[in-house]
Order: sequence, then structure tokens, then C-alpha cells
Amino acid sequence: YGDAGREGDFLWAWKVDRIDISWYYYTGVMQGDGTQPCPGIICVFIKAKGMVKMTEVAAAFIRGGSRFMICQRPADKKRGLLWEFAGGKVEAGETAADALVRECREELGIGVRPIGVFAEVTHEYPDITVHITLFDTQIVDGEPQRLEHNDIRWILPEDIPKYDFCPADTEILEKIMAEHDKNMAEVYEFLKRCGTYYLATVDECGRPHVRPFGTIDIFDNALYIQTGRKKAVSEQMRGNPEIEICAVNGGEWLRVSASVSPDERLEPQRHLLDAYPELQAMYQPGDGNNEVFRLSDVKAVFCSFGAPERTVRF
Repeated sequence: YGDAGREGDFLWAWKVDRIDISWYYYTGVMQGDGTQPCPGIICVFIKAKGMVKMTEVAAAFIRGGSRFMICQRPADKKRGLLWEFAGGKVEAGETAADALVRECREELGIGVRPIGVFAEVTHEYPDITVHITLFDTQIVDGEPQRLEHNDIRWILPEDIPKYDFCPADTEILEKIMAEHDKNMAEVYEFLKRCGTYYLATVDECGRPHVRPFGTIDIFDNALYIQTGRKKAVSEQMRGNPEIEICAVNGGEWLRVSASVSPDERLEPQRHLLDAYPELQAMYQPGDGNNEVFRLSDVKAVFCSFGAPERTVRF
């Protein structure tokens, strides 16, 4: 470093992980008595910039059918009005599961039981680094109340883009969406392979009606079916949106329950008819008769004689 001059001259700095290391050339450092410098000494200063203590957080993934609960943070807190999962900091001497039970009682007024870990993520904010353990959680007593949060909602996975979540939840939300898409694709593929399935509806007098159906499509991250507006099945689904589907493929069968809602947009009509060109002789988008219904709150049960029942929701 030659004749690098005065005390404190900067030589170089770099970052290793989250530790900033800076080298400085000093013409000397003071003796123990603070009087006489010792020339030619190079000193290294290590500054733990951004090294924030890890905070353990336990959070609740509470499902109700195909929906799950999210909470909006109070406006006066950091990341105010962003959405998150209920939960909070794991205190000294607590397990994450113990903290989850305590936080849900304090924040929501409910008793819960953790039934397994859904996801674990670590996220670094400017002010705090959090390690979140998200538990699949079952409510065992009480109804959720807004004791601390600004709001509480029950949403479908497809509703996630409508809400602004805390950045720490991004990876978790991606996993929820991936699970949703996987489950939906599995049901779609099964019905598509069957070709024909059976749709059950209820009329205005409460009488059940079952008929063969053959359309199934994925559009806008949801399943769709198609019929004619002039048919009785359209009137029945508009009057009572709760439907069931049964399909058989070899030694396997599928039972689906869902809520349906008509979608008047031309895009899903066009998309479905493109998938079934044989219907285009009878139906056209916007012709006043062609009608598509969007499925939501879907519960699908896969069955066979050789394996236990398996349920998916989306």
C-alpha cells in the first residue's frame, strides 16, 4: 500500500453473505496508553450491516372447503393493510405449534389444532428477518373474530391476485396456487378422458335431475362447462347453483360437487367452443343461446376398488 497517507484511507470493501467487510490503511494505531502510534498497521473493520436476528413466526393455514382464511394487518403497524395468514412470533420457551394456538386465541378468539406443516419460508425485510412455519390448521372451537386485524376474508386460490399480501407470503401463495392448478388439472384430465359424465341438478321444487354431459374446459384458472340457455338444465343451475358430477373411467370413478355461476363474457364461450368444434354448428359466442358456467368451491373425490378414496379441493 506504499505511501497511502492519512489515517482512515479507504482501500477496498466487499460483501460476503450479509456481512460487509471493509479494509482500511492506517498510518498507525494508538498504544494502549492512547499516546504513541505504531506505524504501518493495517486494520480490518467488519460491520454486520443488515445482520438482523431471525424471528420465528408460526402462522395458520385455515381452510373452509375450497376457501382459506386471510387477515388484513392493522393500518398502524408495519406493512399495514397488507394481507397475511393469522399467527405471530414464537416466544421464548414455546414451540411453533404452541405459539400458533396462543396467537389464534389472541388474534381471532378461536381454539385451533395444528395438523401438519404446509410450508416453511424465510424472508428478509429491511427491519426484520422472519422464518415462517405455516401449519395446516383446524378450528376446534369458536368463530373467527377481528380482535386485532383490520379485516378477515375467506378466499379461493383463484382470488389471490386480487389481494396485496405481505412479501414474506409470496412463496407460500405460489405453493397454494400450484396445488390448486394441479388439482384442477387432474379433475379436468379425468373428465376429458371419460368423454361423457353425468351432471346432477335440482329444480325449483327440489326434485333432482341427472343427464349426460360432455363439455369441460379450463379458462381463466377455472373449470367451465357449457349448455344451451333454452334448456332446463340452464334454468336449474341458475336457480340452484349447487351441482354434482359423476364420471367413470374403467375401474375408477370421480364424484365432484361444486357451485356454478354463468359467465356472460364472450372469451370463455369462444375458448370452450374452440375446444369442441363439433358444437359450433349449434352454438356461437353471444348468440343468445350458448351459455358457459364457471365451477368454484370444487370438491372432487377419486375412488376405486383398489385404493382408498382421495379428496382434492380447489
